[in-house]
Amino acid sequence: MRRRSTAQSHLEYRLSGYHWRRRCPTRVMKIWTPSTKLSLIFPLRSHVLPEAKALAQKLTLLSDIAFAGVTERTMAIAPDIIDRLLVGLCRFLIEAADALRERAPMRSADVAAYEFACANAAVETLRQAIATRDRDIARNPLRQVAKHLGIALDEADADWQRLAFRALRVMLDAEQENFRRDQGDFDGPCPALKAARSLIDETVDVFIKPVAKHVLTTTDTASSPATVFTETISAPYVAETFAETSTNTSVPPKAVEMANTPQPIGTTSECPSEKDQIKTTCPRIMEGANEYIEQRSLGYIDFNPFEQFNAKSGESWAKNSAPNVLSTARLLSRMCADKQFDQISDRELMSAFELITRVPRSYQAKTSKKTPKEAADEADATEKHNARVKHAQLEKDCASPGRIEYELLKIRIPRLRVNTIYRHMQDFQRICEFIKKRGHLSSSIMENHIWSSRELTRRLILEEHNERLTWCGKLNGLFRSLIFQDELEDKGDPLFWAPLIALHMGLRSEEILQLYLSDIQVIDDIPCIVLRQGPGQSLKSEASHRTVPIHDNLIKLGFMHLVATLERAGEPRLFPWLKRSESKKTYTENFSKRFTKYRKDNKIYDPQRDFHSFRTTFNSLLIEMRCNDTERRALMGHVEHDVGITNYNPGGFSNSIQLENVNSISIDISIIRPPFGDVQSANVTELFSHRTKNTA
Repeated sequence: MRRRSTAQSHLEYRLSGYHWRRRCPTRVMKIWTPSTKLSLIFPLRSHVLPEAKALAQKLTLLSDIAFAGVTERTMAIAPDIIDRLLVGLCRFLIEAADALRERAPMRSADVAAYEFACANAAVETLRQAIATRDRDIARNPLRQVAKHLGIALDEADADWQRLAFRALRVMLDAEQENFRRDQGDFDGPCPALKAARSLIDETVDVFIKPVAKHVLTTTDTASSPATVFTETISAPYVAETFAETSTNTSVPPKAVEMANTPQPIGTTSECPSEKDQIKTTCPRIMEGANEYIEQRSLGYIDFNPFEQFNAKSGESWAKNSAPNVLSTARLLSRMCADKQFDQISDRELMSAFELITRVPRSYQAKTSKKTPKEAADEADATEKHNARVKHAQLEKDCASPGRIEYELLKIRIPRLRVNTIYRHMQDFQRICEFIKKRGHLSSSIMENHIWSSRELTRRLILEEHNERLTWCGKLNGLFRSLIFQDELEDKGDPLFWAPLIALHMGLRSEEILQLYLSDIQVIDDIPCIVLRQGPGQSLKSEASHRTVPIHDNLIKLGFMHLVATLERAGEPRLFPWLKRSESKKTYTENFSKRFTKYRKDNKIYDPQRDFHSFRTTFNSLLIEMRCNDTERRALMGHVEHDVGITNYNPGGFSNSIQLENVNSISIDISIIRPPFGDVQSANVTELFSHRTKNTA
């Protein structure tokens, strides 16, 4: 007598122990012995259930491979039939849409927008079906095509799954092709134009006799002092010439247009210089982007004829935003072969922004030898290969399905995030608007390609969360790392002090790293840091100008002693040995790299907990301590919209109130080794008296 175990498939328990038993699939039996049924039975020689489960899992995997190998030798749906079905399906979908479009009546702009929205929804539905492997959408179309071609389609066949999945891809491509055609975007010229071109190329070129040019004299320029023009072939002459030659051949309309357009010249030549000709042509992507960056860096924003530039604003933009715009230009330039803006089609832009979602996060358009498409394809192939290898390894180790899924998700190659892609879209749209205002484009080519707020929200919802987290619960690990435990060679090492200042006072990294010693003041016996716009200093906004009392923990660790020591040494800055970065000219850029390396070296790295997370932690702890919102915003340097505060309390809150708020945040620093030993707050008096002597 035997009984089947319910905990594991193909596992049975008999008196002699566990056995593995599996019935051969019907598709295999049709090949071997169609008239009989066959089962495979193997004794596992074990009465221990976990051991038997592991052996049974391995045998199941081996039998799957064996059965697949047998069935792959035959194919009921032959490859040529699959090709005929897929080609027929694609042709039917496109030809049917073309026929419907040709017979359809005129539609309004609202109807066109609605139909475009429906087409986009159909594309997204097919993409979702491909992502979820839902083949039912392709079932009815394949049936209709098979019926039309007279092919008997066996949906019970093993190759039906493969055919249906390929059909989903065909339907997606056909839907996208129909969408492009519906907008007037075709791959090539129509047959009529091809035939006309062949006739035009066979005709004899027309020679137009030159006409003596007349350069305007100084008396002529009195009526038009702005620009000096050269008279070109006159309109009556062109019309006459065209009439004489129209019986034999045709003059391109471009010739007529050029003949009627006055051409600017320089002071020493009658013909336009090469430099002037370049200016009149539409720039390429990198050329236009560099011109845009140059103008923005000078302080122009709207690019209006009478706009007054703001040099400081331009300098700030060049430091903070120009590198991002340049990276966008490089990326789009490599995707669109650095074409002229007026030569970029909607289809190319659509393909570019479909491709950009697959680009690896580590890809650098400036230095990589691969194109974005090559990098994306290589990442896809690598990801699939790694997943196959990892899956086989985990199945061999009899890993649970939950662990297999988790491990496969871990080895995925990170791609560009939604906010990064949207930032590229916004920057490229700004460049296109600039080119439009320069007169090279009639409309912005990005108008229909940038995501709407609804689409952006939808993509953000579907994206994995990686929002910044607080350091709450992780501070012990940070404080037990080397910089906070060992004796410091440099008592003012910013790697020690900057995180503590950000954590206890909520300051931004650049606000901390650019501090002068004169920004640290004792006001009404309260040590404070005064954040202001000074020489070599920049604030994020007007609200960033504020005074923040220094937390008692920083006093206990010797912060004021550090300030007094630096003053005696004649140093002007709190961190005098920091250097600005070459690209953005900020202290933060170099320091962030050092802080990231430090966290990785000390095994405390978490991509969701960076330096700015200290500021997030400070804000979160203030909320937990029920700090008043207006007082909290004043400490954080956030914009205040309460009229009762902005109009009736413009001076802000007293330092004593804000000191209570700052010190309400309790952080255990007992495990940190103070750089100066046990330092008391008497150093505050020392600093105050030292400055009093200097000013006396």
